[in-house]
Amino acid sequence: MYDLPRPEVLRCFLEDSFQPPLPAMGLCWDVDAADVADRVWRLPDGVSIRGPAPSRFGVSVSRHGADAYQVRMLWNGLGMTWENLSRVQIMASALAPMLAALGTDVWNLLTQPIAPQRLAG
Repeated sequence: MYDLPRPEVLRCFLEDSFQPPLPAMGLCWDVDAADVADRVWRLPDGVSIRGPAPSRFGVSVSRHGADAYQVRMLWNGLGMTWENLSRVQIMASALAPMLAALGTDVWNLLTQPIAPQRLAG
């Protein structure tokens, strides 16, 4: 895996194309850093994005099983939701270095308590 430099956070906002809205950030990356230039970013489930590091990014991770996570992500104008990812899928993707660059302890995030199930009704 690769390390990314820490971006400058320009602003924080709620992306309302998700329900509930997703906390997100406007980011400014060092344009001289090789790891943020035009590249292929590998995401879970075989999704790849080609281009520079995102200028708009948001992610939420909810644990719903021993090794099962719902992940919602904003990457520039693209919104994605994965309902059932494993730790390995998250850690092997570009999500792990992105979160680390933003100062998130990824292991702590993945060992959060299991979220209670909501009952339909």
